[in-house]
Amino acid sequence: MQSALGIFGIMLLSTASLLLIVYTISDLVKTKPKDKITFAVICKFIAEILFIGILPGIGIAFTNSKCEEHPFQNDSIPTAYTLWVTFTAAYFISRYLKQRLSPIAISIISAIMVIGLLFTVTICIHFMPMFLAAVFPGIGLMYLSPFFCSFYLLKEIICMNTYLKTYLEKQQTTSGNIVNTFYYSIQQNHLGFVTILTAPLLLIIQAVLFLCGQQPDSVITQFTESCGYLLSKYQDCSCGGGHYLCSIAANGNKKLVKPTRFGVRANERIIVNRQLLVANAFENWLEDHIPKLHRVIRNAYDGCNIPVNEWSKHKRFANVLYVLMKPLEWLFLLWLYLFDKKPEDRIAKQYYPKQELNMYLKQNNYERAD
Repeated sequence: MQSALGIFGIMLLSTASLLLIVYTISDLVKTKPKDKITFAVICKFIAEILFIGILPGIGIAFTNSKCEEHPFQNDSIPTAYTLWVTFTAAYFISRYLKQRLSPIAISIISAIMVIGLLFTVTICIHFMPMFLAAVFPGIGLMYLSPFFCSFYLLKEIICMNTYLKTYLEKQQTTSGNIVNTFYYSIQQNHLGFVTILTAPLLLIIQAVLFLCGQQPDSVITQFTESCGYLLSKYQDCSCGGGHYLCSIAANGNKKLVKPTRFGVRANERIIVNRQLLVANAFENWLEDHIPKLHRVIRNAYDGCNIPVNEWSKHKRFANVLYVLMKPLEWLFLLWLYLFDKKPEDRIAKQYYPKQELNMYLKQNNYERAD
């Protein structure tokens, strides 16, 4: 009963996540904003709050790990939070208070949003190998938030530019005096002016961060000094041990997950079941036959930085995860039976202790393990 409720909860969360993603994409495609308070406007506001005002901050904290893969340098986390808070504030000021701003203030806010756009686009590139995590309900929203942030910011920058041009045209700015000349130049090429303005603003932000104890180039090194992601200097950041998704499932209810025996991984004894053996056999087949693709998939999976060590402690979650992994297990099994000469042998030999594995390989005419 409890497992059924857990599965229902996951399905409900998945459906809600999917609907929110579909709505957000459709909203970003629209060009005409709605002024009246309607259900659609309320949904848009909720999507903005989630994808810009909440999920990025949770994502920065969620992926912050000293021992495993982490997209931001640990010492530069304040830089990531500062950039997020700054462009979030600029976005909502632009969305709801632009009518109260002067042309110069509008240009500054637009420049900050451009900085935010550059930041979120860089994150999208940095996170590219792990966008597969978007398939996970709830968590997928967090990993998609930089993508939606980029489009929200770009759309608002264009709206701000259109608003300022319309405003200055109504003011009939000319080149009659210094102020009007300045406003006239902004009117003619506002986006160009804003782009130039981003450099000194970014320099000011970095200077403030430096005074607060950050590295003088933390805006850049927060990505390059991270580990396990596309722009990371370091790719090997594992502490060893740990659990993987199918391993968690093996910790679930014994009647459901049906553990078969003990196995050894990273010199530690683990419980294995059919699902874990099939998944590892599929990965083993990829490693043997398509090593380049295996590395890409392995890096993408590891890049998800899923906190499986914490999840593995919860038996109910393990039961739900076991059920969710079933379609993948069947897919892996189908692949092995189609493309492996001895699929059951490959499955059976996974996670054997070395001595027992050598005996098994000898009995089944395999080469000995190193």
